[in-house]
Amino acid sequence: MPFSIVSKYRSLLPWRNKMNRIDNFTGFTTAAFEPLKDAFLQNFQEDDELGASVVVYKDGKLAADLHGGWADEQKVTPWTEKSIACTMSAVKGPTAICLHLLIDQGKLALDQPVADLWPEFAQHGKGAITIRNVLTHQAGLPSLPNAPLGCGYNWDVIVKAIEDHELVMEPAKSPAYHAHTFGYLAGEIIRRQTGLMPGDFFSESIAKPFDIDYELRWRDHFEGRTSPLVPSFMPPPDQIHAFGPVFEAMIKSEDWRPKISNMLFPYFDISSDAWRRFENPAAFGHGSAKGLARLYAILAEGGALDGQRLMSETTVVRMQEECWNDTELTTNGQWRYGLGFMHNTSGLLPCGEGGFGHPGNGGAMGFANPRLGISYAYVMNRRHAAQEGMASCGPRAERLALKTLEIAGELNPC
Repeated sequence: MPFSIVSKYRSLLPWRNKMNRIDNFTGFTTAAFEPLKDAFLQNFQEDDELGASVVVYKDGKLAADLHGGWADEQKVTPWTEKSIACTMSAVKGPTAICLHLLIDQGKLALDQPVADLWPEFAQHGKGAITIRNVLTHQAGLPSLPNAPLGCGYNWDVIVKAIEDHELVMEPAKSPAYHAHTFGYLAGEIIRRQTGLMPGDFFSESIAKPFDIDYELRWRDHFEGRTSPLVPSFMPPPDQIHAFGPVFEAMIKSEDWRPKISNMLFPYFDISSDAWRRFENPAAFGHGSAKGLARLYAILAEGGALDGQRLMSETTVVRMQEECWNDTELTTNGQWRYGLGFMHNTSGLLPCGEGGFGHPGNGGAMGFANPRLGISYAYVMNRRHAAQEGMASCGPRAERLALKTLEIAGELNPC
């Protein structure tokens, strides 16, 4: 997502309060993780937290499970342990886990050309792109500048648009974050191999067997539990005119960067029914902090949890391999990245050395650190206001992650 658009017009979005009371605070911590409670409460006292949960597993056991605030901006519905929200790009981690599971099962290979499964993808010089390239965000398709606006809400249409699109840059070279195209690329690989949409594969193979309260797409059983994100990107109807110049400039630009999200414009409202019900496993994931933390607890424990194994330890070790530490071209920030996961990156994913996971625009994140024996997730409804042109997890997410790492014994978290 182009982070600067929200920040440029955030003064038009009346969502920030000067102070927030700490309402509906519930949960527990072990004695060791008691200091995390103070950091969690500080987010409400100092940084306008609205509703949020933070959950930590240590050595496969629940160590912190904190909830508080409100599930709506009007402060009518309490935020509880059952509350969920869209986690934006934090879903990229669970999507990557699906690909690694299929690799672990011998059904895919890292260096297998995508076109082996998806022959139509090979058009316009894309035949040599591998599953590894997709996972490392080096598939050469960070944007689809020529794709029809809004085509991302129809799976068949977006798949055809990818097939017909030429490369934006040379694959396997400089890293460029595939903010939305990652979900369609990885998702279609999963669909071609398994016959299931990516969300159904995740649900049947991972979420249900391991009691994970998280999905790659919104589900009907989330009705009544879903908290809308604030802001939901689109301004109120009487202020929509402010975004006209943004859309016009995006459409006319010859640069691929402003068009990263063009397949989702002009309907880019992340609390809309269209967003919730469609499937893009790069940005549309929904779930609870406990669900996301429990998923990463499987990885923190070497691929198994509560006596049940998901994948081999060898595959989990491979997930910890760093593939690049370089300037990422969509944000021009210094990122560390592996096979579908961000690695310890200051200001984006503070997860400690050996940690891996993924943040989401606005602040949600999840990660595992097998070296420290922890998994962590933070899910909230009030998105932080990114600085102009910069990607960051925000002060609330960073405070909680750094405190978790400190408690776990990480001396140099970033």
